[in-house]
Amino acid sequence: MSRSLKKIAIVVAAFLLVLGSLPFLGLTNAKAADSSMVNKDKITIGTLKNTAAIPATMAKDNSEFNRNNVDADTKAYDSNTELNEGIKNGEVNFATTDLVNYAALVKANPSWKIIGTLPGYYGLVANKSIKSVKSLKGKTIAIDKKDSTKQYLNSLLKKNKMKFSSVKIKQIDSDSARVDALKSGEINAAVVSDPSISNAKGNGAKILNRQKINADNGQVLIANTKVTKKNTAATQIIVSTMNTEIKNMDKMAGYGVAGAALRDFGINDKGAKDITKLDVNFKKIHKVKKSDFNKAFKYAKSQKLYKSKISYKANTLKVKGVK
Repeated sequence: MSRSLKKIAIVVAAFLLVLGSLPFLGLTNAKAADSSMVNKDKITIGTLKNTAAIPATMAKDNSEFNRNNVDADTKAYDSNTELNEGIKNGEVNFATTDLVNYAALVKANPSWKIIGTLPGYYGLVANKSIKSVKSLKGKTIAIDKKDSTKQYLNSLLKKNKMKFSSVKIKQIDSDSARVDALKSGEINAAVVSDPSISNAKGNGAKILNRQKINADNGQVLIANTKVTKKNTAATQIIVSTMNTEIKNMDKMAGYGVAGAALRDFGINDKGAKDITKLDVNFKKIHKVKKSDFNKAFKYAKSQKLYKSKISYKANTLKVKGVK
């Protein structure tokens, strides 16, 4: 065999050897990726039992976080009071809450910042003897004075030309306890979020008002920047995975695809029937509007829940993909 032919044979043999090894190299790399998590820290997302929590809860229930190589879990709390305690003692490092509650907790937890807006809304439910918002004058309404439920109620009363002082307020921390108090007759009305709005309706209550379902209503995803700085890629994956679940709700069957989450949150059969009829078109996680941020913080300041300078930039976190 000539010298030139030998060279060609060696080159061809080497090429075939490399080509033959590619599937095994690919398999090895895939196995390595599958067996290693993106984040260095265990991430726990603290939530309430409401719509804002559903994208994260669905991702956990469907094992989507693990499938995307992120070591993330969720922990549901009954009230913002309990959630805030979980934030304080380090039980959670991401959380879903509302802007007013965030304003109330951030001074004691300055490393926590807002990633973006989540789906969610409040509603005013009342027993059937109440005909309208105006007929609540002198009646007892349950809220949580330290979150956005009071802000929502105050705004709704103003729209109906009523003073906040014209109603009696009862502090009840959790949505589920407010629904129970309404059912027992302890109170006349309550501000709650879904699925508790639907639970109350399932118990025979009337929905007097509900925020626009598909609007930005102040529900947010927040995170501890001490964790996000070390887990940048994981933070982006958590957001994109939650966005996938929001997209599934929009395209498939609304709350129908969130059946496991609704069961986790204790929705009753009649409530489930009502909520799965709702037409939803939720937005993916996106930046909080500066006007919404300022409005919530000014309100929190007026209620003495927040005392520092109001700074949108200082309290928001830039995450790739959140626009």
